[in-house]
Amino acid sequence: MFWKIVKVLLVLGVIAFLMLVIGPCVYYNYIDKGDTAQVSMPDVEKAPNSFYIENTGGLILSSDYEQHGQTAGSRLFILHGYWEMRGNKFKHNDGTITLDENIFGKITVETRTK
Repeated sequence: MFWKIVKVLLVLGVIAFLMLVIGPCVYYNYIDKGDTAQVSMPDVEKAPNSFYIENTGGLILSSDYEQHGQTAGSRLFILHGYWEMRGNKFKHNDGTITLDENIFGKITVETRTK
């Protein structure tokens, strides 16, 4: 009788494992693949400058910005109108954002090309 109970509990444990671990893996990887399309960036003409925040991996694009200071690590960038990643798309914001390297860490600024 004891071994029958152990076998039933073992079978129930295997079923629970399959439902709680293997099931979600199969669902998310094969059934609900989500949006796997490439992220489309705005045209270079709309946002020719990219600002990559090293510490967070954030990428912000802009066409109009001011730079205060020349020494890396203490520069201040003021972006007037910018594109930022929201979800899996770049969205435009008409506002102004200030990127201070004293707060965000190193920011790499590059001019985008086609």
